[in-house]
Amino acid sequence: MIEAERLLLATALQDPANQRFVLLSDSCVPLYNFSYIYRYLMASSRSFVDSFLDLKDGRYHPKMAPVVPRDKWRKGSQWISLIRSHAEVVVDDEVVLPVFKKFCKRRPAVDTSKGKLNLVSEFNPQMNAIRLTDWGIKLQKQHNCIPDEHYVPTLIAMSELEGDIERRTLTYTLWNQSATKMDNKAWHPVTFNYADASPKRLKEIKDINHVHYESEARTEWCQTNSTFVPCFLFARKFSRGAAMRLLSEGVVGPFDASSLLGNS
Repeated sequence: MIEAERLLLATALQDPANQRFVLLSDSCVPLYNFSYIYRYLMASSRSFVDSFLDLKDGRYHPKMAPVVPRDKWRKGSQWISLIRSHAEVVVDDEVVLPVFKKFCKRRPAVDTSKGKLNLVSEFNPQMNAIRLTDWGIKLQKQHNCIPDEHYVPTLIAMSELEGDIERRTLTYTLWNQSATKMDNKAWHPVTFNYADASPKRLKEIKDINHVHYESEARTEWCQTNSTFVPCFLFARKFSRGAAMRLLSEGVVGPFDASSLLGNS
């Protein structure tokens, strides 16, 4: 994911006219029309990078030090908006990225449907015998790191640029906590379906004016140039049906959604 982001930014930087670089997922929807979003982004001289202290020990690998010190370790949404100079920092980085490649990796998932097929044989030389090991338990003990949630905010912190950013994302996500065998507290983004994509729902998102970061006891009141503004320009995850409803009902702006369906 990090490499893909860097390639996108590098390509966009080839055009000197590009001054803002926004990363979105394919399930994002705009909350406002293009003109409003453009003015919002261009009115600020700062990047918008969700960034907060990650106090959990599970993701930071001690071997990252001293290149990536613990006090510079950050977490945040991968959906970012960068000004040109910050996009160049990401593309030109040759210090932090190699450390992430080596020590910040996702733990492989276990296919719980396989049942006993998750058992693997291991030779124990001390006992001169073969024993069966539950691969799921073994994986659970492995270090687990999600690089796209840490790389950019950590790089910004290490580059001493946190004073030049708004430490929040412009993309709204509703998180749902679920329990799995691999992680007792796994968080997943809620998917909004057709029934959820109502004007009322979008208004609730658009009315959000602050974000609270529990790990820092910090409340980020959303501002641009000392003017209070809505926190979010985009929202996710919306299904295709939900997106079609938003378009057809003109929630964001006038649009004929039937034009996307072709002639029937």
